[in-house]
Amino acid sequence: MNHIARDFASRDGRSYKMHSWELRQGGYRRVALLWGNGLWPVAEETRLIGFLVQKGFKAVALDLAFGSPDQSGVGLRAFRAAAASLSASVAGEGLPIYLVASAFSATALLGAAKEIGPVAAAALLSPVFALPPPGLRSSFPFFGTAALRIDAQALSGEPALLDGHMDRPRQYRFRKRDLRELAAEPAVSRAAELAGRAAVFAGEEDPWLGRDELRELEKGGVKVYAYPRVRREVSRDRYADNFYADLGAFLDETGTKSSLRR
Repeated sequence: MNHIARDFASRDGRSYKMHSWELRQGGYRRVALLWGNGLWPVAEETRLIGFLVQKGFKAVALDLAFGSPDQSGVGLRAFRAAAASLSASVAGEGLPIYLVASAFSATALLGAAKEIGPVAAAALLSPVFALPPPGLRSSFPFFGTAALRIDAQALSGEPALLDGHMDRPRQYRFRKRDLRELAAEPAVSRAAELAGRAAVFAGEEDPWLGRDELRELEKGGVKVYAYPRVRREVSRDRYADNFYADLGAFLDETGTKSSLRR
């Protein structure tokens, strides 16, 4: 598998590190824009990246996630500008573009569908719609920001599958005004533009995504895959194999629909 890393300039002048993975040069027929959970680098999602590459994708990602404390100076607008810039940069290949986005990155990207441009499908892994999320605390002395602590038990019922990433509790960090802006964009309204092309993959024991929200999303035309006794990290919990089977089926199904539309 080939891996290329280079600097990437967003349209707002900010610079990020960009990664791309492919089976071999030109050995792909689709592009997946991969957005991580913000708790560890997206490049460390080796199983997910390998899965996408074997499914005929070129996987592309920035070292950027919404809410990551490593990019605490990057607010919602800058994050969405980077997402739109990344999408525009790969659109020139003329291949179908897919979103595979986790956690708060998935939440933030739903409201940027028009800026990102046409996508064949969006796979949203444990997005968060109840904002502000439970447990959010003001970050002293910076009262315009807030932090959200999370531990391994909230992510997975099988901590060994976290590969040591949660050897200590970690946190998300946000600007409070960004959370207010996201909260003003109702989940169903945000997902409606992708109805028929979007799916949410979530654990039934996810502390930040309730069953009522999942039912609401289904009514709005979003496909929902829910896993019993699974928490936030659906790709790193007891039914990870089921998640990958469902993700593959969803991507193949939407890929066929995309081909028919063309």
